[in-house]
Amino acid sequence: MTDTWDAAGFVASSRYRLAVCEYLSDDGPGLPSEISSHTDLAQPHVSRALSELREREVVELLVPESQQKGRLYDLTDAGRVALNRLAHGRNAVDVEVVGRDDFPHDDLVEFLESGYSSVVQAVAAYDGDAASVHFFEDEPADHQASPVVRLWTTTGPDGELTSGATGKHEFTVYGLENVTLVDLALDEHSRLGISLDDDADVSVRSFVDAIEGCLQN
Repeated sequence: MTDTWDAAGFVASSRYRLAVCEYLSDDGPGLPSEISSHTDLAQPHVSRALSELREREVVELLVPESQQKGRLYDLTDAGRVALNRLAHGRNAVDVEVVGRDDFPHDDLVEFLESGYSSVVQAVAAYDGDAASVHFFEDEPADHQASPVVRLWTTTGPDGELTSGATGKHEFTVYGLENVTLVDLALDEHSRLGISLDDDADVSVRSFVDAIEGCLQN
């Protein structure tokens, strides 16, 4: 995989890095305070994302390093290429519906079946180029339109409920009509999406922690 595809995966694996890059692409250059205000992200999250993106040469500081005020940032040329590739990739995901035995994390499917069978709808694994989806009930007529697939084939759904991090992974939870979506970043290139009934009596944080525990076993 090329450096720009690596950078695209790195950006996509964090909603904070993605939001910072999208702001700089549309409205940059920008100060951390401006980015925070326009993206509704806390400034510490913005500052951390900028530091991480600078290390990958996705963004650059446009003023001298010694300047403590008015620190202006923008995307590098490589950063713009990476973001463009990410945008293209999100609309060109190859989706395959698979059975439990063919899902990349078959232990997770078994775990969800045993503990959440009454509320879980589908689980999807995304690797940057393709997504494998397992439906716990009947496969819908148009699986491309399934909410768990559209996590990655659009710029992301509206309706964010909460976000945070487990011991190792960042996650975002979305509340949509008739479904709750959990988007979990495994690494720079891989993600998991899980769809639950919207009225599921499940603590989101406990659910994400349980998924984390299953993946570590």
